Amino acid sequence: MAKKPPLTLVEGAVAVMPEPPECLGPAGLALWRSIQAQYGIGDAGGLAILEQVCGATDRVAEYRAIINQQGPVVISKTGIKEHPLVKAEIATRALIGRLLPASGSISRR
Repeated sequence: MAKKPPLTLVEGAVAVMPEPPECLGPAGLALWRSIQAQYGIGDAGGLAILEQVCGATDRVAEYRAIINQQGPVVISKTGIKEHPLVKAEIATRALIGRLLPASGSISRR
């Protein structure tokens, strides 16, 4: 059996993962950690977009919690209508879908 060479110390800058923004809630923080663990985004532009994506993810979670509590429809003077947050949730999910490829964390097919 061949003898393994000794380990050597590698010198130089050590890559440090950027800390998540303090403003993120549970859903956004979970997404930040997941994306950073898989892709390690470090450039300023990618981080700015990732922060927007994670903030939007928090909004979606908030909208979904309210819709789940109040129901998907509301009763108004003119009858039954879709809960106003349903459209906001859909729009925010669409924004996330557009921003993720720009962050460098996923590619469009």
